[in-house]
This record gives sequence, C-alpha cells and structure tokens, in this order.
Amino acid sequence: MPKSLRSAALSLIILAVAFPVIATSSLSAGSIASVPSFGFTTSGQIGSSGITGFNTISYQSQADTIWGTTGNRYLGKFLVGPLPEGLSTTYADTPFSISVLPAALQVDDVWYKNDLQPIVLTGRLNGSITGTTYSNVVASFDPVSPWVDIVKGGVPGNQTFLAGTGPVLVSAGTTTDAYMNWALVPSASPVPVPEPTTFMIIASGLTIGLLARKRRAHLFD
Repeated sequence: MPKSLRSAALSLIILAVAFPVIATSSLSAGSIASVPSFGFTTSGQIGSSGITGFNTISYQSQADTIWGTTGNRYLGKFLVGPLPEGLSTTYADTPFSISVLPAALQVDDVWYKNDLQPIVLTGRLNGSITGTTYSNVVASFDPVSPWVDIVKGGVPGNQTFLAGTGPVLVSAGTTTDAYMNWALVPSASPVPVPEPTTFMIIASGLTIGLLARKRRAHLFD
C-alpha cells in the first residue's frame, strides 16, 4: 500500500476512535427531563375596591389537594350570584388573588415536602353584571414574571414556570373555572468540553497526519 494511503488510513482509524469519545462527552444526563408531579391546594379572594353597586362575584378555592404533572392546572372558580332585575354592578380594576399552596413536589424520584412556599397570582376584574343573565366582566391575571421558586432556593438543575391563564369571561348566573400553566424546565446546560484524553487523541491524529504529509512532500523534492 502506498505511504499516502497508509497515512490516510491511520488518520481515519484515529478519528474513528476519537469520535465516540467526543459524542459521548457531548451528552449530559440532565438533557432529558423526567415527568414531575405537583400537588397543591388554592385560596382565592376578591377585593373590594373598584366596585360600584352590590358585589356579586366570589371565589371558590380548591380545598382538596390536586395532583398532576405539568401543563394546564385547575385553580378553582369564580362564582356569580344573581342580581335583581334592573340592577347592575360595575367592576373597574377590582383586584383578585389566588394563592397556590404546595403540598409536595416530585422531580427525578426526589420528593420535596419541606421548604415549600406559596405562589400568589394576582389579577383584575373589569366589566359589569346586570340582572341574572348578563355579564361582560373579564378576569385578567397581572403580567408578572412567571419564573418562580416553589421550593425555597429552587429545584437543582431546573426552573419553575407558573402563570395564570386568561383573560376569561366571568359568566353570569354560573361558575367560571380559573387555570394556570405550570412547567418544570431544565436549566440551560453549559457547552460540554471534551475530556483531556479526547484532546490528546485528536492532537495525535493531527500530528501523525501532518508528519505523513511532510514526509510525502520530502520524497518528491
């Protein structure tokens, strides 16, 4: 076999050995997130400011622990009582709040039951209710940062996203469910750096290839 082909074959063998090492070092165990489980109750209330007329809206909290994974999660419901015919109530930036009270959080087979802290979602009611059937009241959550810590100090390797969904129309004479979006997002992993042995293998391959090239050039001088 000509020397040029032998040197090329040797370089390919070295790269074939080095490539699996590089590929393995580029994968991190944290790149695949497990499915978490989150249990909580809620406590909500309607404020008294900005109301003209008799307040007919109340909030029904979720007293029993709700378990589930990430996604759209139920928080409780707005209740609208009937008004006498001909009477109206107007809401102008009337505040409401819903406290999410964690019971436990499970991530990667690790249970967090201590050092949990409540997350308070706030919002506003705007619109009016007339009689028993008419309502154009809209419930909107305040635009705040959704990145929160359910566990004090955070969950290692993860960020918690939690935000109320909406706006929603609060219907008259019935109930209107409130929801939030919740997710556990793996923190950005640093760019993997090859191991020192990987650098040595690559350097060896480049050195051998360079020497073979120089030797070939010398033979043709």
